[in-house]
Amino acid sequence: MSSKKFVDKNLDYWEEVFSNQEWGKYPPIELIRFIARNFYSCADRKSVKILELGSGPGPNLWYMAREGFCVYGIEGSKTACENAYKRLHDENLQDNIGEIKTGDYFEKLDEFADDYFDAIIDVESLYCNPFQRTKDIVAKSSKKLKSGGKMFSMTFANKEWLSQSEDVEYHAINSPETRGYFRYTSRDDIDKIYKNDQNKIEKIEMSEFHASDGTSRKEWLIELTKI
Repeated sequence: MSSKKFVDKNLDYWEEVFSNQEWGKYPPIELIRFIARNFYSCADRKSVKILELGSGPGPNLWYMAREGFCVYGIEGSKTACENAYKRLHDENLQDNIGEIKTGDYFEKLDEFADDYFDAIIDVESLYCNPFQRTKDIVAKSSKKLKSGGKMFSMTFANKEWLSQSEDVEYHAINSPETRGYFRYTSRDDIDKIYKNDQNKIEKIEMSEFHASDGTSRKEWLIELTKI
């Protein structure tokens, strides 16, 4: 499948998902820890610009805006973007919205200046992209970070917790349990995807959830710093 066809299919799919069901409303504790550790001590939080890739209906934007930061998002679903704007406006957080763009990350990142953001976050969004495309998105994201800026990524480390799956390409499957395309990341993949000449990997951790059926879902917690 060509890159354009993949992107168009992916955007259409997530628009359908967000148009037909309610999504999570609250951020994961791992993101809260990252933000608290790196930015809670900032005297002027509103000057801190944070971009989320795949911001969905805005649970993470909502949390970061409530904490006083200036938030930006890129999301493929128009409905999800509208819901994010509505939630932030309904809770009087509109002054903390930088911009929420609808479209593909790789294209929309070009609409921001280089060295613009203090942080860029990915909470289980980049896994929806193939290996090389994810690597390209991370490289472009690095350009958009200020010197010393941070990137945080939560991404799946295994597929064994899925009972139904079909291999489609390198470390990628289709599964009804994950709403279609799903790419998992090995430890070796992390260096290949996230490390480039613009950043350094500061921290790699793993979070695990063990289910009653004996399966476990593993997620990488990856933190980068712009050189």
